[in-house]
Amino acid sequence: MTTYKDIQRATGLSLATISKYFNGRNVLEANREAIESAARELDFRPNQHARMLRTRRSRTVGVLLPALDNDFHLTIVAGVEEALRPRGISVIVAASPDPSDDPVNLLMDRMVDGIIAITSPHDVRALRAAAARVPVVMVDWHIDDLHADGVFLDNVAAGALGARHLLDHGHRRIGFVGGEPTISSMRLRTEGFERALASDGVQVDPALERFEPLTIGAGYRAAQELLALWPRPTGLFTANYELTLGAVTAVNDSGLRIGRDISVVGFDSRELAQALVPKLTVIVQPTRKIAKHAARLIAHHIESPGERPAPKIEYLDAHLIPGASVTRLEE
Repeated sequence: MTTYKDIQRATGLSLATISKYFNGRNVLEANREAIESAARELDFRPNQHARMLRTRRSRTVGVLLPALDNDFHLTIVAGVEEALRPRGISVIVAASPDPSDDPVNLLMDRMVDGIIAITSPHDVRALRAAAARVPVVMVDWHIDDLHADGVFLDNVAAGALGARHLLDHGHRRIGFVGGEPTISSMRLRTEGFERALASDGVQVDPALERFEPLTIGAGYRAAQELLALWPRPTGLFTANYELTLGAVTAVNDSGLRIGRDISVVGFDSRELAQALVPKLTVIVQPTRKIAKHAARLIAHHIESPGERPAPKIEYLDAHLIPGASVTRLEE
């Protein structure tokens, strides 16, 4: 079995430097390259269990999710794992679609060194307790009074971007399908949408707004209700992927033609946008970039243990991908 001494013979470096590297501490770049090259040549595999017992650190990050059936959540997991793997940090995923689940304590029992959290409301209390023991990075949903870093979409700007696109095409009677306001990202997208309307002199009409669970079925039902109004909206803006998919299905089932009879701006549905005829105009968030930034923040805590500084909060911009689903209204 290959040992540190074999790597020492191959590199000429001290055992202290080799041990320092494999325990996740900083070493000179030239030394890191030499150690990694020797480890590959010698097929060296560090004993993770022994290292964990010795250092009381697992070099494992937990990713906390509401569910595993959401493209945004799965992309976050993939992006975090991709960013942390080269740093020798593993990822454990725990989801809690049911309030009776206890994913936070499951992660803590696995001795994770930190948690990247997209949190369900029923997990907030447990996550607050965990944040007193390990560093936490929030993603997507901001939790008040939690000492944690965060990486978020600029949701107010994203909501305004969708509304502004419809307003710029002459729409004034715009239906909005958003999420429940207890979810901060949904609340902020609604705020951005309403601000954009107000800045253009359009009064917000509560009859044109629906706030729903983030499911396809809820998006379908909300769009049906809005399409049944008279006069019906000339445009629709949907604030997340599942709501978009449900709403688009409802419009198609109604017999109305997207981009001709009614305009639609969706959210986070790049693949769906490309598959539809006509192509859907969508607001897209940089999900991989969000994951990369969250991974960088949690890795910094793991690799630089000690006193935790003031939380770092980062906001990233969404962008609009135009399709052919928005028609210009004549004055």
